[in-house]
Amino acid sequence: METKFLDNEILDRAKSISKGLADRAYEADQAKKLSQQSVDAVIDTGLLAMTLPKFFGGTEANFVTRYEVFKHLGSACAATSWCVGNHGAACGRLYSLMGEKSSPYLKDVSENGAVISQGVVPSGEIIKSSDGFRLSGRWQFLSFSLFAKWVLLCTKLPTDSEIPKIGYVILPIDLPGLEIQDTWHTMSLRASMSNDLLADNVVIEEDWIMENKPAVPGAEMPVGLRAPGGGFSLGPAATVLGVAEAAIAETIKIANATNVSTMNADPVKRSEKIGNQFVIADSVTELESAKAFLSQELINFTYEIYNGIPHAEDRIIKLKMAGNLARENAQSSVERLFKIRGANGLYETNSFERYYRDVRIGTLPSPSNPDMIREQIGRHMFGIK
Repeated sequence: METKFLDNEILDRAKSISKGLADRAYEADQAKKLSQQSVDAVIDTGLLAMTLPKFFGGTEANFVTRYEVFKHLGSACAATSWCVGNHGAACGRLYSLMGEKSSPYLKDVSENGAVISQGVVPSGEIIKSSDGFRLSGRWQFLSFSLFAKWVLLCTKLPTDSEIPKIGYVILPIDLPGLEIQDTWHTMSLRASMSNDLLADNVVIEEDWIMENKPAVPGAEMPVGLRAPGGGFSLGPAATVLGVAEAAIAETIKIANATNVSTMNADPVKRSEKIGNQFVIADSVTELESAKAFLSQELINFTYEIYNGIPHAEDRIIKLKMAGNLARENAQSSVERLFKIRGANGLYETNSFERYYRDVRIGTLPSPSNPDMIREQIGRHMFGIK
């Protein structure tokens, strides 16, 4: 991507560790956990600090840069990309909620490589007791959990009102009464460690509790860290595009190197079969169209924020369109490739089987459910509020 908004230094850091991540991806998938070597690599390259303000030691990587980083990491190891993206979202959310008070946690990230895992689906509750505050509940999908030092949880806050009050709490993961439970036995992103967290009447400090309102308004965020809001999520879309890129590149290599039997004729290379040529053409076209649309909208969004231009009225909905197209087209483009790979694509010892599983994470999370996004797009186009 040739654009003045792309920070090539940050992208080069991601490229420098990609081969090692790819080499360890199968082992991580089988172990259901990233290796310490892979985690050290993302720490040493500063990729955990992409969404931190520079005054906290971060790099303030904008959306265009993060898109390329997640895509590149996704090609090497989707679980690594997913973990880095979720950690980055937690850091951005924490700064938005706490402002300067987030300094101890975010400097721990930039200076010590601390990982922040998050549970953003509201669960559990905080109650006020004679000895302070106590937290109980269960949170799902805490990606990067086995390497986390801090956890950011969305929960009910104490209130005298009958209407629940939702907020957040930041906790050290080794706090007595907190337990990471080994629940992430799944098809996709097996190494993302997106486990459950159980809190059983845990004593917490009042300073750890935050209301769900920004301490730093969006317009006061560092320019590179300003987000479009509206539920748009970059990491999943970029990650699965990277997975699809890797699946296509490997399939082309395999098709040029292996033969397939034909009726009453000598075997020919898989790449020489016209049907396979059509398949790869459709797969690549589907993927490239999605990449182009998402890249276009990210550049448009970033151009507007860097130049102080009000966002186009349809900017958020176009970002959602592009993100949805990326997730669906990535999955479809990989599924097509089975026609070329045949039954050989089913072997777990080969990368393609993992690509097929991992790419599906793009359409599985409920916040980015394709039908829900379609409804939002349709309502916008019809002018329905």
